[in-house]
Amino acid sequence: MNKTEHHVKKMERRQTKMKSKRNITPEEVIYVFEKILLGWKTIRIYNTIIQMNPSSNVDKKIVEQVATGNCKVFENELTTDRYNYYAELRQKVYDKCK
Repeated sequence: MNKTEHHVKKMERRQTKMKSKRNITPEEVIYVFEKILLGWKTIRIYNTIIQMNPSSNVDKKIVEQVATGNCKVFENELTTDRYNYYAELRQKVYDKCK
């Protein structure tokens, strides 16, 4: 196995591990970003997510972490348009939290 193959495998393993540790879906991340930009409090966002999807793995700490813009979603998890929208929202949330 050459270096590039090894690098690709390593990136795939890291992405899989980060996705499983995240405990929030990419669409839920986008939802949190949208609501933060509208001025919602994190507890309200959390309660709304739980009401919409009771089987969600989200907890309040995760919502608080995502609300700072500190949540990585990978390009292969979303369509190109949705990923670009996510990237714009993430930048706006970063700018707002500064």
